[in-house]
Amino acid sequence: MRRYYFKLPIIFMSLLMPLNLELHSSDNPSASHFLDGEISGNTLIVTGTVGGTEFYDITDRENLVHLDNFSISGGGGGGGNAKGIAVISHGNYAYFSTTKGLATVNISNPSNPQTIGFSSGTSGLNLENLDISNSLLAVCAHTDGVRFYSLSNPSSPTLISTISTDNAWTVKIINNYAYVGDNSSLLVINIEDIESPYIENSITLGSAIKDIASDGQVIYVANGSDGISAFSLHNPSYPELIDSYNTPGLANRIHIFNGYLAVSDWESILVFEIDGGVFSLVGYKSNGKRAMAINADGNYIYSIEWGSVQVYEYKEISGPDIDLSELELNYPYVENGDTFSMSIDVTNNGKENLVIYDNYTTNSEFIVSNPLNDLGPGETQTVEIIYSSQSNNASGSYRIYSNDSDEYEVICETNGNINGANIGQHAPDFNLQVIANGSGNYSLSDQIGNIVVLAFFAPN
Repeated sequence: MRRYYFKLPIIFMSLLMPLNLELHSSDNPSASHFLDGEISGNTLIVTGTVGGTEFYDITDRENLVHLDNFSISGGGGGGGNAKGIAVISHGNYAYFSTTKGLATVNISNPSNPQTIGFSSGTSGLNLENLDISNSLLAVCAHTDGVRFYSLSNPSSPTLISTISTDNAWTVKIINNYAYVGDNSSLLVINIEDIESPYIENSITLGSAIKDIASDGQVIYVANGSDGISAFSLHNPSYPELIDSYNTPGLANRIHIFNGYLAVSDWESILVFEIDGGVFSLVGYKSNGKRAMAINADGNYIYSIEWGSVQVYEYKEISGPDIDLSELELNYPYVENGDTFSMSIDVTNNGKENLVIYDNYTTNSEFIVSNPLNDLGPGETQTVEIIYSSQSNNASGSYRIYSNDSDEYEVICETNGNINGANIGQHAPDFNLQVIANGSGNYSLSDQIGNIVVLAFFAPN
């Protein structure tokens, strides 16, 4: 019998944090594929590209009270409702970048929002993130640049000007400047004369810029796989790099609250203290939920995930607090009769002992080599889980029950030799007709000796 060992590359905090994230509530509404969340007073608006947009009452910041599942009606480009991508609010109105253009929605009654209409000339654009400063709305349109609108009549945005970009993804307006994430470049756009904006500076970063936030003195940038970075605005025309932090996941959206920066980092929520633009990681919660966006009010953080919305509070955790380094173990292909070992780190980030009531796997093909013990404050134990292959499509989970008050049960999924493609397994050949960007057929066998990446996308 052959036995393989594999240790996951883990970036995890080893120091005990004085504060951390406590989960208060969550919701799995009918809509999904969420991409953005906006707080307008006591209302949380969450945009979904499948099933509509969800409205919540968050008067009680700890609890999500569902108000409405809303469809943005109208717009050009064929039948069906528009799919919300990003959203920002201004008084009684919310502005949505959608698959059918820039939509204006009256949210004065969040239990019954009303579509006002779509801005002309936007139905064929690929829209993304937005920002508002005073009565100026900026909308990113990827290869079609950044569009600036006047909100002097908030129910009907009026186009003022457009500036060309290669691929504008996100924008932040600060005084007389608009800072734009244009692929991997941070553009500094002078908007003192909003009718004639111009690019004053361009700073090249390592990867695509996903989001920008600012406290007026520093701008913070989400750099996707390269983490986050901070730039001084001492000279607003020439931002200077202060600090950077390579987060363990994909830094997608960021939000400033009470001197902290919250980061949606794909499978984790991170909180950084940002003293003068210097990052100190002070809060962490691995949730495995594909955190796409984030917002905050007070110390309450709203995690906008692919199929759910969760409410965390950043606070001192007086009791135990469990965190897992991974919430899913996907084993490579293993021949029947052989074994493969993977592991996760379990940490107590609380101030009291974490008492483990039980921990086990739900599938007998996965064996816990060293069951989890009680953990003192700040302690971590690496738990080895051995996959003993006996059949195809072995799926299950590793479950932990403890005295953590808000997460008494945590689950790490375990998958081995699943139906489909597994790491290390021979790829089956295929021959398919080319339907875009060329003609003829494409066969995998023609690519022997090459590195091939297959990307699958669902159509809008």
